[in-house]
Amino acid sequence: MTQQGIHNPHRESHIAIMDTFMTQGESLPAFRFADIGDTISGTIQNVTQLDDRAPDGTPKTWANGDPVHVWVFDLDTTGTGTADTCIWVRGNMVKAIRDALATAKLQPSDNPKLTVKYDGNGEPKNKGYHPPKLYKAKAEPAPRAAAQMDDF
Repeated sequence: MTQQGIHNPHRESHIAIMDTFMTQGESLPAFRFADIGDTISGTIQNVTQLDDRAPDGTPKTWANGDPVHVWVFDLDTTGTGTADTCIWVRGNMVKAIRDALATAKLQPSDNPKLTVKYDGNGEPKNKGYHPPKLYKAKAEPAPRAAAQMDDF
């Protein structure tokens, strides 16, 4: 993917279905998991991998210098076949979604229906830190559209 004409494979890569060219580069509203119990369901339309950044804009890296990634899942929550909302997947949500997809024997490229719920808070790593958010996720095959007369 190029950004301002410069190719940098570590900046952004796509896991798959369609790229920003096809979505015309539109920015979708992000679903915020503000309160325990907040839940979103939708069909995965696209997944984009980005380098994660701190609030001040500096890139986050692991101890070995590798970039920390965040995944942006574009979801169709209205059943129109077009993404209308996204979720930023990092931390404990990554494991919850990976486990849900593995249990369902699905991949993001299968366009499954994904449900993610903010299920509670964990224990803070250090005194004075915010507790980590804990998530539950479920993946199931995408709903199939009813056959139309033109399909025969």
